[in-house]
Amino acid sequence: MVFYDGKAKWTSPTDVKDKITKIQNMEEYLIKAEYELISLSNIKEETIINMKKALGVILLTDKPNVRIKNAEELIKMINEDIISKLPKEEQEKFEKHRNAFLELLRKRTDYKEIEERYEELKEMEVPKMFNTLEEIAKKDREKAKLEGKVEGKLEERREVAIKLLSKRFGRQLTTEMKEKIKEAEEAKINQIIDNIFEITIEELKEILK
Repeated sequence: MVFYDGKAKWTSPTDVKDKITKIQNMEEYLIKAEYELISLSNIKEETIINMKKALGVILLTDKPNVRIKNAEELIKMINEDIISKLPKEEQEKFEKHRNAFLELLRKRTDYKEIEERYEELKEMEVPKMFNTLEEIAKKDREKAKLEGKVEGKLEERREVAIKLLSKRFGRQLTTEMKEKIKEAEEAKINQIIDNIFEITIEELKEILK
C-alpha cells in the first residue's frame, strides 16, 4: 500500500513490474507486485474529521490541500473538531502517536518555538499541548503581521528616497543605483534620507556599495 500526500497527480505505475526496465528474455523473472494507492488529496476534510480517530489527526496534518488559511487554523480545527471528540481509547492511541503529529507539524510550519520547546511539548497533557501550540501559532502570526508593517514602512521610505534623489540628480541616478536603494537595509535608507539635501552622488555611491 502506498500512502501519497503530494499535491501533484500520482503518475507512477501501480505495478512494480512496470517500473523496472525490461531486459530482453528476463520478463519471466520479474515479480508481480501491485500496490494500492491512497491519495490523501482526494479525501475530504469532513471525512477525516468524522472518523473520530487518532489517525485523523495525522491525516489532517499531512493533507496537502486542506482548506485553511494558516497553520494556526489547522491546529484549532484539529483540537476542536477531532481531539476534543475522540473516544477514550482513541485518546490513548493519540498519546502513543503524538510524536508523529509533532514531527509533521514541525515540518509543515516554520515555528521556531516548536523546535525550542519540542521535548517539553512531548511531555505535556494533550489539551495543554494543543493550547500551547495555538498560542505559539498566534504569536507567530502577530509577529509576522508586525514585521510586515515594518517592511511596508521601509518600502515606502525606499520609494521616497528614490523620488527625492531622482529630482536632485536626474539621470546621474542610474537604474543600477535605484535597484540598490530598493534592496538597501534600513540603516542605509535612514542615512540617505537624513542627508538628502547635502549628499553628493559620489557619497551616495559609497553608501550603496
